[in-house]
Amino acid sequence: MMKSIRNFWLVLISSVIFFANTGSLQAETNMSDHQHSHGQNEHATSGLSMDHGQKWKTDAPLRQGMQTINDAVRKAVPAYHHETLTKNDAEQLASHINDQVNYLIANCKLEPGADATLHVLIGNLLTAATKVSNEPLSPQGMPHLVKTLQLYPDYFEHHGWNEITEK
Repeated sequence: MMKSIRNFWLVLISSVIFFANTGSLQAETNMSDHQHSHGQNEHATSGLSMDHGQKWKTDAPLRQGMQTINDAVRKAVPAYHHETLTKNDAEQLASHINDQVNYLIANCKLEPGADATLHVLIGNLLTAATKVSNEPLSPQGMPHLVKTLQLYPDYFEHHGWNEITEK
């Protein structure tokens, strides 16, 4: 358990440093551009893998935590698009995402490959959440939260997942 948590933090810190130094989180304004070829977001998604060509199995804590994050981001998208997302609301969203990530870390029990893939997504979520918190209307914040949440069901089985659309 401690080794898994330590590995998570190493992956997370490495991801944050990588993104900060390479500028991989490119500015994008149209959140509905997600296609199943992830061209512009390839650097941010390297390290994502499938389970021998299949989606990874999920457990209840993963589904609950990711659904909760998805619901919170979904609620914030209209304010982002109308440029009315306040600093307070953005900070609350980022705090909520951080709380859910902590829940995932404490409760998810996944295979090593699934865990590594989840860590990439979590790193992207935390990086984008920090950007949203610091600058609510940043094109590197909310659009990257949405893109990461759109990637999640490409790699994980999550029946009933409602993909966020641009509205």
